[in-house]
Amino acid sequence: MNFFYKKKYLILLFTLLLFFGKNCFAQDYRWWNAKHNWDGVTSWKDYIITKPKYMGPNALPVPNIKNGTISKKAYFQFGLEKHSSSGDKTENLYTALFIPLYNHRVGLNIEIVPVEHYKTDTITRDIRFARNITGEGFAVGDFYIGTYIQLIENKENLPDVLLTVNLKTASGSKMSDARYTDAPGYFFDLSFGKEFCLNKEKKHFIKPGAMIGFYSWQNQGNGQQQNDAFLFGLGIDFGFQKFDITNSIGGYIGYLEDGDKPVVYRTILRNKSDKIFNYELKFQLGLHDYQYTSLRLSCIIDVSKLLKNHQNRKTINKK
Repeated sequence: MNFFYKKKYLILLFTLLLFFGKNCFAQDYRWWNAKHNWDGVTSWKDYIITKPKYMGPNALPVPNIKNGTISKKAYFQFGLEKHSSSGDKTENLYTALFIPLYNHRVGLNIEIVPVEHYKTDTITRDIRFARNITGEGFAVGDFYIGTYIQLIENKENLPDVLLTVNLKTASGSKMSDARYTDAPGYFFDLSFGKEFCLNKEKKHFIKPGAMIGFYSWQNQGNGQQQNDAFLFGLGIDFGFQKFDITNSIGGYIGYLEDGDKPVVYRTILRNKSDKIFNYELKFQLGLHDYQYTSLRLSCIIDVSKLLKNHQNRKTINKK
């Protein structure tokens, strides 16, 4: 008889643990349903506004503003980035890999935010229809894969011309918190630039540049399935013996209105040395439909030089 009661007690205890465990770890969305007057039918994805103004800083960023030239070196870039707005604080890792191909006239560029941490206030959370009641969490970013093609370079009476074709994957997570779009996109751009040397040693120069292109991304929900935008950028590089400074302004102009016309200003400082490791400091200020001020410090590793040094050490060890 005692065994029977003990067994019954254990079954009851196990059932209670399952019930309370499920309710403890599964998020209760009743607060979201009440806040946004959910009709009980429409998918929550239809509420998320997949435009840069209403999403996290890495969801639909303004692409890199190019100046008509391709890198001649393979490099890996790793950095820490912080974005701040009145209602969103985000920190993330940033990685990029560039591999020159075909006599350095074609290159493969890969970028991803491996992980980001975010914290939004309740006002921002509700404007974005985010479903995490705390407004805080972690997310993984999208892959960007680009092909860079040098069309014209080092022609006396012509500017340098670079064409890039880029794909954004749907690998980003936490669309439910308006962090990433969970949808593909693509953009291509044509950039121009002309370098003017300021001394005989050609160590000091200025290089004005411009970029035009097209940006398209897929929307979620029952409205317009795609947003198309005109992509643009203007910049000028200042080259010195030990470092370069780039100032640029750029963005893209979508056609759906209300939040799809982000414009940013950027300043980038890079040191120049023959060492394997160099460094970059990037400041970005959102001017329109991108409400973040951003700062990134990154290390740029010369992959070719790193592999060469490794091979030299192997040769020495063999001797």
